[in-house]
Amino acid sequence: MLLSEILPHVARLQPDYYATKYRNEYLTYQQLLHQVSCVAEGLKNLGIGPGERVALAGDPCPYLVIAECAVIAIGAIPVTIFPGLASREMNQILEDAAPTAIVYDADHPRIASSLSAPSIAFTITFKPVNGGLSLEDLIATSSPLTAWYTAQPDDIALLIYTGGTTGRSKGVMHSHRAIRKWAFMNPARGGGHNPAKKSLVPNQAHLTGQFILWTTLYEGGCLIYPDSYPQQANEVIDIIEHEQIRFLGTVGLLFRDITALAGNRSREVGSVAGISCGGAPISEKTLQQALEVFPNAQISEVYSQTESGQFISFLSVQECLAEGKLHRLQSVGNPSHMERWGQKPFEVRIVNDSGQEVEQGEIGEIICRSEQIMLGYWNNPEETDKTIRNGWLHTGDLGRLDEDGYLYIADRKKDMIIVGASNVYCAEVEQAISVHPSILEAAVIGTPLPDEGEEVTAVVVLKDKQTLALEDLQQFCGQSIAEYKLPTRLVITQSLVRTSVGKIDKKAIKETMY
Repeated sequence: MLLSEILPHVARLQPDYYATKYRNEYLTYQQLLHQVSCVAEGLKNLGIGPGERVALAGDPCPYLVIAECAVIAIGAIPVTIFPGLASREMNQILEDAAPTAIVYDADHPRIASSLSAPSIAFTITFKPVNGGLSLEDLIATSSPLTAWYTAQPDDIALLIYTGGTTGRSKGVMHSHRAIRKWAFMNPARGGGHNPAKKSLVPNQAHLTGQFILWTTLYEGGCLIYPDSYPQQANEVIDIIEHEQIRFLGTVGLLFRDITALAGNRSREVGSVAGISCGGAPISEKTLQQALEVFPNAQISEVYSQTESGQFISFLSVQECLAEGKLHRLQSVGNPSHMERWGQKPFEVRIVNDSGQEVEQGEIGEIICRSEQIMLGYWNNPEETDKTIRNGWLHTGDLGRLDEDGYLYIADRKKDMIIVGASNVYCAEVEQAISVHPSILEAAVIGTPLPDEGEEVTAVVVLKDKQTLALEDLQQFCGQSIAEYKLPTRLVITQSLVRTSVGKIDKKAIKETMY
């Protein structure tokens, strides 16, 4: 099913079911379809046509859903922009995507200063501002669009910009064909089959947010919006309790905070039947605690990339425990298990620098292939050719496969420290450090030595009222990793710099070290 077909289909099946809830205000599927159709007609009347880009900027809310669905309805390409970016970063995305129009929240303090891209012919606010064009105006004055655009399967459906941790952000192009292969978009079940579903909507400029948006609409569920962003653990728990949320999609840091807070305050979270968590490795300690806090939930750790478009693999925590194979908690699961979620599994290989497959158990680059991977990077054929070779997506992640086909992430390919003649994978050292009782969170980076080479530097945030010396950390980590992998430098900080999508920004951390 094309993205443009989802909302009309579900609205016919479930017109009176709730599609969105925001600050105690609801939109039914029939109401959402009407508002989307009016905005789509208004955009079409402005002359915006198929293939043109329309930027969308604002914290997740029903206005953003209406705008994105309307853009899809006329065959244009939505470009969602995270409003927490600096003006320079937003402008870089606007310059690269060259949108014809931007739809934005005029009340957001960061966005108004970032509308300087020369391609923008129309600026449309969510609500009326000083007589300018707004979504509310289009809803009130436009007739509903009657003929929704029919895209070709390989047309670009979404343009999602990466976090840009290694340089300028790149626009990842995903096709209608790829998206309709996503997990839970199973055509055998048809659309609108799960109207009891309620989903908390995260950052809509990220792959996770897009996945939750479109799969919830496909299933005929209700999109629930917190009052503010970024989501805070206490508000998420409040919504779980009040709405009796059954399925929760989240990312590593927030998942850790939700688990800790819900456990400490004995909150009522028993309604949660399933949790999927990705974005960053999850410690075994957090997973074990989550099993106690969410006793009725099947907990899964997922592995994906913006470029992969969907889950490459997932790990069932309960399954590891039931089979008595606790070492698998350090993996991201078995790629073949994606069939359980109604998704055709990726082909996954581990290769060396020459592109040859390594022996089972050896570390190499993870590459994968499926219909779900991106078409490429927008206006960037050079980077596309580096990343997709002979149909295989080169993830840039280092990992290994065990004898049962479980995938273990060792590190980012470029996130490696050479100590003497040996490779030190930062993720392995971070795993050893993170379980220290005085440490809240940690990042491991390579910092240059006075003459040549690098040393292993641990940058850590301590728990309240805790202290830590390098010698104590080395002694602790020496129990689980080789001596040459031990940190030789310790930096204690109040917080770790993060990217716009919540991942630890090692590039920025390194810059503070020099």
